[in-house]
Amino acid sequence: MRFAVVLALAAALAVAATAYGHGAAPGVPRGFHPETAGAVGTRDVWILGWYRCKAGKPGCSALVRSTDGGRHFTRVAMPPLSNLNTPTLEFTSARVGYAAEAGSRLFVTHDGGSSWAPRSPAGLSEFAVGGGDVYAVFSPNRFERSPVSEHSWHTVTLPVKFRFLVSLAAQGRHVWLLGSTRHIRAGDMIVRSTDRGTTLEKGLGPCVPELGGRLVPAGGEVVWAVCPTGMMAGLSLSTNGGRTFPLLRSFHDPGGSHLPGLTNGAAIFPSSKRDAILYGGAQGPLVRTTDLGRRWAGVPQSARVGQVFWLHFATSRVGAALFSTRSHPNQARFWRTTDGGLTWHSMAIR
Repeated sequence: MRFAVVLALAAALAVAATAYGHGAAPGVPRGFHPETAGAVGTRDVWILGWYRCKAGKPGCSALVRSTDGGRHFTRVAMPPLSNLNTPTLEFTSARVGYAAEAGSRLFVTHDGGSSWAPRSPAGLSEFAVGGGDVYAVFSPNRFERSPVSEHSWHTVTLPVKFRFLVSLAAQGRHVWLLGSTRHIRAGDMIVRSTDRGTTLEKGLGPCVPELGGRLVPAGGEVVWAVCPTGMMAGLSLSTNGGRTFPLLRSFHDPGGSHLPGLTNGAAIFPSSKRDAILYGGAQGPLVRTTDLGRRWAGVPQSARVGQVFWLHFATSRVGAALFSTRSHPNQARFWRTTDGGLTWHSMAIR
């Protein structure tokens, strides 16, 4: 009888370990296909993807980690997500990181990905990490904050009632929320804070109401905005912390900047307050600015870029990315730069 109890307990522990990501096998799975990634510093990189694991099954998910800038990877625990949507990975140190997908819980690791535990209720729509805090949105008007070091959520009351909340961004003590209200003619609204959400200001946003958009802080008072306009997109830049967003580039008005047309999949990746890489949302090329968008130049050899899945700069010069090439548009590869995105070299995930 005691033996049966021990077996039952062991089985329960095994199920719990699987549910929360313990017990991952070492090594990168054969036929691993990257989907997204997270990074902190210049050496620690986590890549989440899938591989064919069983006949008749579409695929299994896996998370691998490198501690030497991508030269070598080992398999770590997979956060217990539904795998219905591509998740977001954010790390604050080599040990602490977060993972979530739309509608799921927020999961946290305190050991670099060896194990994961739930950190929030279900129904998460957006989260961001900055200045020692994690911020989460569970509904258009339910915005909460918790210290990274604790499991303690505090509701932040918003000064505007959002109908749709489409973007949450944080950097240091600064936080921005972008969304639409019921008053469509007023345009999208921004709620911003410079003190971790203690005090909040509201103002007009740069994007088309209900069409979405993404705010990307670059440091100091610099905030980029990529705003879909249907099938295409526009690019705006704020240099006053999000109070105003002059339009730099629209899909129909190059304005002499010689930029490629921006589709609704466009994305901006700043490496410093002045420097950034712009992906037009379609197959290549990447373009780069070093003067806050006044001038842009093509990234050499980037005409072969297919789709950018993820890109992150650890410093103004060192960055990593997952993007495919035109010859293999659906197969992402891992790339690294050490010159601010001017040149990229491919590295095997092994």
